[in-house]
This record gives sequence, structure tokens and C-alpha cells, in this order.
Amino acid sequence: MAQKIIFADELKFLCEKIFLAVGADEEEAKIVSESLVESNLLGVDSHGVMRVPDYVKMVKEGRIRVRAEIKVVKDKGATVLVDGGFGFGQVIARKAANLALERANSLGVGVVGIVRSNHIGRLGEYTTFIAEHDMIGIMFCNSGPKGGIVAPYGGALRRFGTNPLSIAFPSHNRPFLLDFATSIVAEGKLRRKYILKERIPEGWVIDKEGNISTDPADFYERYGALLPFGEHKGYALSMAVDALGGILTGAHFVSHPDFVGGNNALLIALNISNFRPIEEFKSEVDDFFKVIGNTSPAKGFQKVVVPGEIEYSVREKRLKEGVPIDIEIWQRIEDVAKELGVTLA
Repeated sequence: MAQKIIFADELKFLCEKIFLAVGADEEEAKIVSESLVESNLLGVDSHGVMRVPDYVKMVKEGRIRVRAEIKVVKDKGATVLVDGGFGFGQVIARKAANLALERANSLGVGVVGIVRSNHIGRLGEYTTFIAEHDMIGIMFCNSGPKGGIVAPYGGALRRFGTNPLSIAFPSHNRPFLLDFATSIVAEGKLRRKYILKERIPEGWVIDKEGNISTDPADFYERYGALLPFGEHKGYALSMAVDALGGILTGAHFVSHPDFVGGNNALLIALNISNFRPIEEFKSEVDDFFKVIGNTSPAKGFQKVVVPGEIEYSVREKRLKEGVPIDIEIWQRIEDVAKELGVTLA
């Protein structure tokens, strides 16, 4: 598969130019570009710069509002509700993470609800940010579009978003990071296969009649559906995320007729020092990592990895060697840049 290699700093700069050209202010352009490129660095390409053309299209259509005002609409003790005004999701979620940290510093816990936000990106970006401040980060996100794209276990119609969740906590080295969709794969991974005109594994999607399909076009062109991971387990988790990210915040569940759209979330910061000294906690997490990592591997595996370990290894490699971008995806970015009069050279 043909790919273009580009270093992270250059990639950020190019993305910033595109977002500035479409009307974003400097802070928005910087935050969104950093978020997308960081996803590529970690190997989560589904949430990386392949999203640039989509974001530009959404801005042009008025679905992403540049320079949107982010409002605190409810504020009581440890809890805050933020209305993002359908601005860039990464900008809104970063503000929410800072608010959660502020409350957790003073009250032991900070809980921030987010409504009317566009695509937030990787939830792990915000839970890791909290973990890097010696706290535990937890996040749930119900995600559009309205009506959903994921079928419930045993069902043949769209009812849920991909409804991801994330948990991160610190160690003396790198944070533990759990970050995944409750669908079998993130929609962005399916989209990448569709763009590259590749087949997909059985079990990712069903067609509109409920038959297993290996053609991503059955999802994008013929109203099929993604499937939940782990059958009934992912399905149940998806319902829980819909309730925490959507019903609790007032954004409604994804298949509700009045669902507000976009990404809506609940972000929690827990102050570890309110339970035990942070150094004790980190030292025990270090021991935990060692015990799990030293487990004898099963047949077919080289080693047992701790959640987040692979992504951090990929990041080190890509910082040194550059970020690989599929040629087809780079062409889409170049086309958008050309339309906006932005030179990528």
C-alpha cells in the first residue's frame, strides 16, 4: 500500500494552515491539528488527519461552527454542564478536561457534561491529560449521527452511535489507557477501508437485511449497520454510554427523535490523593504493570502488553521516522487544500 511519510511538526503546520483558511482562529487551528496528529502518532489513524477533509466539509456546511462560544450552562459543586455551541469537539473537550481538573483539585472529584459538540476525537486524549495530572480520568461519549449507526445485539437496524469510553490512570512511567468504541471497530477504521476500497473482516457490519457483509459500501451506501463488540456485552455497554453521555446531559440517546446530534459526553476526574498518597498509588500501578507484563505469553503471542503500551511504542517510532499517510487519504487532503488556496509544499 503506497504511503507518504511526513514528520509530525510539518503535518501539524499543514493542518493548521487548512483550518485557518476555512475560518478557524489560531487557537482552534492549533488544538485541532495537535489532536489529529497525535492520533496518527499513536497509530490511531482512524482519528487522525484523514478527518481533515471531513471537518472542512462540516465547516462549509455550517455543522462545525468556527469560533463558537463555549458556555457553562449549569454549575453546581463538583458538576458542570458545558454547551459547546457545535464548535470543534477537541476545543470543547479540552476546556471540559481543565474544568474537571479544577473541581477535582478543590473537591476531590470533577464531573463535566458536554452537549452540542462536534467530533471530539480520541477520548483517551482527555483521560490521559487528566492522568498526567495525577488523577484518574473517565469519559463516556454518545456519538451521532442522529438515529445511530450501530445495531443492538440481535437487531438489524441502526440504534446506537459507536459510543466510546475511556479510562486512564497514572504510573511512574506512562499512564494506563483504555480507549475504545463499543462497536466492533471505530467508524473511522471502517471509513478508512471504504476510502481505500478494501474489504473488511466478517463481523464488522451487516447489510440492511441483517446479513453479515465484508463490503464497507453496504454500510456507507446501502444503510447497513456496524455491530457491537462482544455481542451482548458491547451492546449493554453501548446503552450505558448512551445514558451517561446523552440522557444524563440532556442531549438524549442517539436514536431519540430529539437527539441534539454530534458528540455528547461525561468526563470525570478523580483526585487520587483524596484516597491515598499519589506516590503509593503510582508505585502499586508500576508493580501491577510488571506482574501483568511478565505473564508467560500464550501460544501465538510474543508477550502480554498493558493497555496503551502499543500506542506509546508506535508514537516513539513515528516521532523518529515520520507518520505514514495512505496516498489516497493524502490526495483528499491535498484536494481540500487546493480548494482553499493552501500550499502544502
